[in-house]
Amino acid sequence: MDATPTAISELRKALELEENPMRGVRIFTQQGCCGPSLQMSAAEGANSGDTQVNIEEINFYIAPTASDMLEGVTLDYGPNGFRLQGLKRNGGGCCG
Repeated sequence: MDATPTAISELRKALELEENPMRGVRIFTQQGCCGPSLQMSAAEGANSGDTQVNIEEINFYIAPTASDMLEGVTLDYGPNGFRLQGLKRNGGGCCG
């Protein structure tokens, strides 16, 4: 996983706005109707089993269920918020 300078800048702003300053960002999966989806939240630290990645002094705590999905992916920020570039879709799905 990588992140663009714009994404890093926006993450820094978001983390600074937290009531209690957070140490990083946790990326994890959540089951939805179409399979797992990636989620992101401010975090004080890693959960058991998380992989820690530091990009431009921001800690990312990646849940084991999310690590394979993030290979070759770049976190970016644009007019619609954060997005993952290069995310591989599983091809199927029930959502349309």
